[in-house]
Amino acid sequence: MKELILSLVVLFAAIGSNAQVFYKVSGSNIKGDSYVMGTHHLAPVSILDSIEGFENALKSVDAVYGEIEQSEMTSPATQQKMMMVAMAPADSTISKIFTKEQFDSIDNVIKRYSGGQAALNMLEPMKPALVSQQIALLMNMQAIPGFNPMQQLDIQVQTLGAQAGKEINGFESIEFQLNILFGYPVAEQAEDLLETIRNEEEMAEFSVELYQAYMNQDIEKLHKLMLNPDLGMEPEDEKRMLTDRNENWAKQLQSILPEKSVLVCVGAGHLPGEKGLLNLLRQAGYTVTPVK
Repeated sequence: MKELILSLVVLFAAIGSNAQVFYKVSGSNIKGDSYVMGTHHLAPVSILDSIEGFENALKSVDAVYGEIEQSEMTSPATQQKMMMVAMAPADSTISKIFTKEQFDSIDNVIKRYSGGQAALNMLEPMKPALVSQQIALLMNMQAIPGFNPMQQLDIQVQTLGAQAGKEINGFESIEFQLNILFGYPVAEQAEDLLETIRNEEEMAEFSVELYQAYMNQDIEKLHKLMLNPDLGMEPEDEKRMLTDRNENWAKQLQSILPEKSVLVCVGAGHLPGEKGLLNLLRQAGYTVTPVK
């Protein structure tokens, strides 16, 4: 799916002084000040040292909320669920849904980015969305020397919260996210994968802009790029991946905030825009201000 483009990272950029990914949420009907932070799945955890007010905010809140509770991802039960959901039906395995020419094109990209250490036939029983994820991961590992996929910002924030004795929660279940990633029709997954292969160079350049926007903490630019009609999300993807989930999280927070103060860490693409999480919280009557 097109959101996977957001995972391609090629370039590093400096933190911008006038942009923002960290916000305070205040109001009369809440226990105390809460905070919302936008993350990028591939941003270095060292960026936390550059986010003004993060350390004090973490100390002050009762709980940390993410898209999911990250510690659940490592459990054997979750790993088994992921494998089952990512496997294609017997009549829709890789060699059965792609022509030989398409198969070879995808295989060549995998071999190029893996230095010949991986091949498409190794992923034969998996859904195309899993193949797309693996290609994105390989591109990231080649683009960023020393990139470690096990050191992700979302995981780091929840780890720091747990070490500080904070309650750790997720807005969504593992099953829900797995369905978002792998639950849409295999035919659509296949077309998304082929689109990535056909437009490999353009998507790589597009991902550079996305990553730069995040590292500059410019979520408005990030939002515009994500909705780019040529390489960004389609309207149906935006609804399924962003707006529907934003509305669900905002409703949950209206029940949570009167009871406890929280630090919310979710993908930065969920924050901006008319239907972004920040605006939804403002519409609910909260005051949302950048932390300086």
